Amino acid sequence: LILLDSLLQELRMFRVLLQLSLAWLILVLVNTDAQEVKKRLVRRKKHFMDQDSETAVEVAGPAGKLVRRKKKIFSTPNKSEELSTIYPNQTKPVIPSKPDTAKRFLSLFTMVSFANDPCVSSTGVNGTCFSRKDCVSQGGTAAGTCASGFGVCCLVTATCGGSTDVNGTYFNSLGYPSTFDNVGSCQLTVNKCNEHVCQLRLDIENMVLAQPESTDHKCEADQFIVTGGAPVPAVCGTNNGAHMYVDMGLSSNSPVVLTVVTAGASFSRSFSIKVTQIECNSLAKASPGCLQYFTGVSGQVFSFNYNDGAGLQLSDTDYSICVRMERNFCGIQYSACPDSANTPPQSFSVTGGTPREGSRVGTQCATDWLTIPCATNTNDPNAQDGTPVVCVDRICGMVFNSATTQANSPNVPVYSFSKPFTIYVHTDSQEGSSSPAEANNRGFCLNFIQQPCTASNGR
Repeated sequence: LILLDSLLQELRMFRVLLQLSLAWLILVLVNTDAQEVKKRLVRRKKHFMDQDSETAVEVAGPAGKLVRRKKKIFSTPNKSEELSTIYPNQTKPVIPSKPDTAKRFLSLFTMVSFANDPCVSSTGVNGTCFSRKDCVSQGGTAAGTCASGFGVCCLVTATCGGSTDVNGTYFNSLGYPSTFDNVGSCQLTVNKCNEHVCQLRLDIENMVLAQPESTDHKCEADQFIVTGGAPVPAVCGTNNGAHMYVDMGLSSNSPVVLTVVTAGASFSRSFSIKVTQIECNSLAKASPGCLQYFTGVSGQVFSFNYNDGAGLQLSDTDYSICVRMERNFCGIQYSACPDSANTPPQSFSVTGGTPREGSRVGTQCATDWLTIPCATNTNDPNAQDGTPVVCVDRICGMVFNSATTQANSPNVPVYSFSKPFTIYVHTDSQEGSSSPAEANNRGFCLNFIQQPCTASNGR
């Protein structure tokens, strides 16, 4: 729907530009034609005023011969008659009263307006489409064009101690993209750009902070913290490509504060977070309670600090991952991502240690788990293969399966036909100190594909 809305806006703008271009061309042609007519009339008028004009006409003489005779013309020719000879089948053309009409027409282009939509800058970084004047007034930098050349792709950046009410601002570490290595706190205060804003989307384009401590995987040295909206878990480690939605409420004065705290041992850190403001009636607005929100028929979800299987699962997290149900789709399939960083693969390793575990479901998951409502390992809303034979909600262990399996069993696709499509993530405060001890859990990475509505699945 967002892509369709964007396409319709582009088509409407193209139609306006086409109409303006045709009007401008017609005006130029009429003005040029009228000037030529005016010149010809002046020349004829001068000819008749400077002499008592005579016109030779041919009449039939004796024996059918043509005889040339002169006929006096005692009055100047009628202008309408002259024009009828120049334009035999047309009415009198309109001659612009002022020669700068065409010039004034060009000022109409200043009336062209366009939405402040996302754009891709000449540097490859996502920016926001503004007029050049608006970009400069907001402290941004123009990096390429947008809106068919009428706007510029504007990059607005802010750093430690700053505040912003500009949609699409980047919150960057000092000296970004260079790294930094110091202890401190870096904050950005985000105010609403207008009273209709309800949410923020934080796109973590780059975040490399210190890893959590190795025993219970808690973020003790470095943290990224969001305050002012609904509760958001503190995260650390590497989170490139992750995102968060933050509720800003209905009040016009409800800022959200983004804070990066760094401490502990020497480490090369960097971060760049794009802050997008979303209005209450926008199609891009996430459903209530969703920390992460995905659209489209297919995609990929992963836990914070998964880092392609090289990170550690973070403790003390509770949040929801939501997938918007697309039209004509009634179910969703989740499957574990390929994992080239670990042997055996750990793209789903939520609980377990040594010896390795297989898949665990239901009440077997008491510490860390994913909740996928009524999950089955068959394309059936309720029944499945294995134990139990009916759908389950909680899934944990080190193998992705909605039925109980042994260690080193293969991951299998898991389906859910419960709406809305949601994954609830829960991790407690212990990993290595739990009993039995859990070690080196990576978290999860799941690919999803929505399933079309069919009679076979009863939905």
